Amino acid sequence: MQSRSDRRQFLTGGAAMAAALAAPDLRGVLESKLPAPLRSLVPGEALEAVGLIGEIAQLEQQAKALRLPASPLSFHEGQLQVSPDQLYQIAMPRLVALIDRSERRAPLLAERAGGLLAKLHRSEYDPPDAWFGESLSSPASAQANAGLSFPSAYRPARLAAPLLPEEVEPQPVITGPIELPGTTPPPIETALPPVTTAIKFDALADEYAAWFAAARLRPEYKESTDWHLAQMKQARPRYERLGKRFAIPWAFIAAIHGLEASFNFRAHLHNGDFPLSQRTRQVPAGRPSVWLPPSDWESSAADALRLLGFAGQSDWSVPRMLHRLEAYNGFGYRRAGRASPYLWSFSSLYSRGKFVADGKFDPNARSKQCGGAVMLKLLDLAGELG
Repeated sequence: MQSRSDRRQFLTGGAAMAAALAAPDLRGVLESKLPAPLRSLVPGEALEAVGLIGEIAQLEQQAKALRLPASPLSFHEGQLQVSPDQLYQIAMPRLVALIDRSERRAPLLAERAGGLLAKLHRSEYDPPDAWFGESLSSPASAQANAGLSFPSAYRPARLAAPLLPEEVEPQPVITGPIELPGTTPPPIETALPPVTTAIKFDALADEYAAWFAAARLRPEYKESTDWHLAQMKQARPRYERLGKRFAIPWAFIAAIHGLEASFNFRAHLHNGDFPLSQRTRQVPAGRPSVWLPPSDWESSAADALRLLGFAGQSDWSVPRMLHRLEAYNGFGYRRAGRASPYLWSFSSLYSRGKFVADGKFDPNARSKQCGGAVMLKLLDLAGELG
């Protein structure tokens, strides 16, 4: 049986071979020009990666032909050779940059980029437990959830596989004080507390503070985390305008937008559903209930924030924001003693293990999204979190 590493190399090789045939429609070239025996050896994932990158390259060429201004979010523009394992990390920023440069001057191009970004987002997205009725442990949650149209088949809360002894990594150590408001700095060289199975905020506040202080950015993701910081700063005015309406910090909205919609301003904040000219189709379906008019991102995002009970909350400390993010996504990782990639992906506190399609847990899968806590950490390190 082919090993996982062999399969990854095979996928990468398939993508590289296909990308070498660079053309406006790379997938079409593969399917029509390659001999059938050779075409059958190229994995479907590689074909899909090549097809998507080919479409992105086409849009980038159109943007140049229209002489659209360059975006400060530009990322690997024009690159054709992309491993399927890196597809999300390369393609997502390129599509966000396309939307940014075309939204005002070429809305049809922006809409095409938004559609591709929504499709890409589904490859990494597994609906959070909150949309299936799991409590968010906030005073407003019960009232907010009362308006939700949950799917007819209720999905139980997800639960990851227990952490095996061989998966346990050396326990990180805090090498300095935790500089968070309202917390008591621990002594230097204090061992980081392990993941506990508790889910109430009061039992987790100190853990969140300690983990946030101890988190370090993984160097292999530096290019991606630099881009995430640039994107959040670029969109800050838009997030701030929305946040002021509901007394929600702009940074929290930015993190939700990245995780739930891959920063797609042409899709619904609830789940990344596209287009905004229609209500959501995936859970929560049929949102916003009053729609067309309006049909703008801000109005849809306001509906999502109200539904989840985030509007009007008073405590927005870092530990509280981390608890709201984890509660929204679900405590399935925590209940198994695992660090949640929804918070800690791209940091030293997470290595592998992820819920994939249909709530199934894969202990070897790695999240390709930057975690919410890591996004907040990026802003904190840049002096932008306050």
